[in-house]
Amino acid sequence: MTTSESITGGISIVAIVISIIAYLQNLRIEKRQLRIEKLEEMLEITHTLMGNYEYFDDTFFLKNKLLLDKKTNDVDKEKYIKQVKELIKISESINLQNKLTRLFVLNNSYLPKKKLKEKIGVLITIYTCIARNTISEPFNKIKLPFNDFPKRWDFSEFTQEIQNELIEEMDLGYKNSIDKKNTYDQEFKKRYNLK
Repeated sequence: MTTSESITGGISIVAIVISIIAYLQNLRIEKRQLRIEKLEEMLEITHTLMGNYEYFDDTFFLKNKLLLDKKTNDVDKEKYIKQVKELIKISESINLQNKLTRLFVLNNSYLPKKKLKEKIGVLITIYTCIARNTISEPFNKIKLPFNDFPKRWDFSEFTQEIQNELIEEMDLGYKNSIDKKNTYDQEFKKRYNLK
């Protein structure tokens, strides 16, 4: 074997090793990017659920009021029936059943066994129970894992906690990015002379 053949062979081996390393690194980056996309999808679903929870909470409150108050009149019953119909429309428009199922799958596929996974599991169970109480069984008292539900502000706080933990799970260097407070709104109003 000549020197030039040895050099060519050595260069070929180095090129193959570099290609294998690059392939493995690309595979790892693609896997991480896919996981980040799935965590972003979880953020989107939790945001949608949080934004619509108040309608379920209001309807559940009316249901309890009707079930507890034996002297309810037809106007209250009619108001409740109308609210249940609106809630069904909202559930269909946000595709509630698919969102809860998708969140369940993503939670069990892309999160390790940690407290965050359990929190999301509780969120799914709460939402499933309140939906069953208000949409599936609007006139009956039923026994489910959750028969009492957090108020909208508590649910919002819990969901924001989950969202911030999802952002941390992405490992992009951000923490506590989701917050109710927006300090820029006053500056914006002043800038455009808004009240």
